[in-house]
Amino acid sequence: MNTKDFIQLENKDGNEIMVSLPGALSATATNYGVFFIAQRPIEIVKIKESHTTAGSNAGVVTLQIEKLTGTEALDAGSGVLKTAFNLKGTANTVISYSGYAGLTDARILKEGDRLALKDSGTLTDLAGVCVTIYYKYANNGHYRM
Repeated sequence: MNTKDFIQLENKDGNEIMVSLPGALSATATNYGVFFIAQRPIEIVKIKESHTTAGSNAGVVTLQIEKLTGTEALDAGSGVLKTAFNLKGTANTVISYSGYAGLTDARILKEGDRLALKDSGTLTDLAGVCVTIYYKYANNGHYRM
């Protein structure tokens, strides 16, 4: 297999993006924002989240992955998750959403679209948020056997 063939195969396989707010950085709302710009069309296939310390505020504390297009500002985009991650859930537990059941139509990104972390609620005591997004390039065709 020559290098060109290898690159064509590699581009059909999935990729991942990892974003982390280590330690107490997770408890500050201004640390949430844009973390990815699509260089070409992609489809998100799965998103996983974990945190080392759960939020302790009495109200709802969640994390949404937001798709931003054009000049949309933070909080003006579309949610990628049908149900936002509960940041008050059990610490050190990986929660995963995938496919049509867990993701909205915003899972499809065009070149130049951005992804952002969108928090809601008061982030008291929250620590160690880690998110991994698995995606594939759109319109790559199928493997030939």
